[in-house]
Amino acid sequence: MLIIDQNLLEIDNLLEKIMDEFLKFPEVEAYQKAKADFMADENLQSQLKTLQDNSEYIAFRPELRALQHEINLNEKVYAFRLAENDLQQILTALTKKITNSISEQIYVDENLPLKGGQHGRHHGKH
Repeated sequence: MLIIDQNLLEIDNLLEKIMDEFLKFPEVEAYQKAKADFMADENLQSQLKTLQDNSEYIAFRPELRALQHEINLNEKVYAFRLAENDLQQILTALTKKITNSISEQIYVDENLPLKGGQHGRHHGKH
């Protein structure tokens, strides 16, 4: 049974403050915009549905591989992936700060798909 006391209420209030501050990051706004652009593109969504509906045949059908390649090169897909990665970096840093305050032995997964030199190079273009 969970006992609600002043400490739990303070933790809840601190979490609320963390979320409020997190939502102010420019990366969050960029992510929200990139996601909205990604979701609003009806042609892209149709292509994604076609690919998803035929996912088990991609290896055998060249037109599906070509569609997959086209989707991967789409500017909105690319912008959304970059925005996701930027947000994940912030979340990872925040998680590490929280876990390190408890113990430095807690492992935080930092396996970001676009992390590294390539990601930084693309950001320099914008």
